[in-house]
Amino acid sequence: MKSNILSVYCSSGKKQFAVESHTHEYWQLEIITQGVVHSGLLSQPLALQTGDMLLVPPGWTHEFTYDRPDLTWITLKFERQVDDAPVWGGHIHGNMFTSRLISSFRMAIPGTAYKDYEKAFVNGFLETMFRYVQSDDFHKADDLSYQLVKLITEKVLIRNGRAITINELADELSYTRSHISKRFKEITGGNLKAYIDQVRVQKVEEMLRYREHSISEIAIDLGFNDLFSFSKFYKKHTGASPRQFRKKAASQEAYSADYDEPDD
Repeated sequence: MKSNILSVYCSSGKKQFAVESHTHEYWQLEIITQGVVHSGLLSQPLALQTGDMLLVPPGWTHEFTYDRPDLTWITLKFERQVDDAPVWGGHIHGNMFTSRLISSFRMAIPGTAYKDYEKAFVNGFLETMFRYVQSDDFHKADDLSYQLVKLITEKVLIRNGRAITINELADELSYTRSHISKRFKEITGGNLKAYIDQVRVQKVEEMLRYREHSISEIAIDLGFNDLFSFSKFYKKHTGASPRQFRKKAASQEAYSADYDEPDD
């Protein structure tokens, strides 16, 4: 592995604060899991949305403002062996691939990485991200089909977990249902309806894990008609009920807290 994780920090915006412009001698990857974080990299202002990431190389000035109580994010700080690849830093827009990658990270590392195998997982995650940003796929943003898929994913993500149909997407983008489904499949290799449901499931799990609302209130917030339809949707895609997931998430948080040590 070329990366060596130094710290994993999962947090929420319960306390609003700003990190002023600064530099450091290690790499940083900021992952936005809910909300919008206003940031800057080399004096360029950026708005990082849910699913976006910011890769900060050593010595690059950067800043963040966490000003909303509903924000959640992950900060990875790490060292990396020097190689022949050019140093790149910048805004990594969320898409289907990065969404799946972040989802797997959050399932495997609910709090921080203490054990050797957890650190190995995080280092593997980082190596995957570096290979992705060095790939042709990452740099095909100017291709029309890629632009269409980016618009599709943005419209799905901006719904923030509420339902949207393929027909509604097609109408908003002035394409036919078959056209956007076909292009999405060509670029991502995945099914558009499955992607919409996946994003919705991720939002459900975010709210179950981090919100203090009742399950019925979460169902209403996400546009479900009733608790039964909400539970049926979630169980269909995960095999567990919302209540079972919340109980499991709470036990994971308690385990993480038991092993959390205060800073020196």
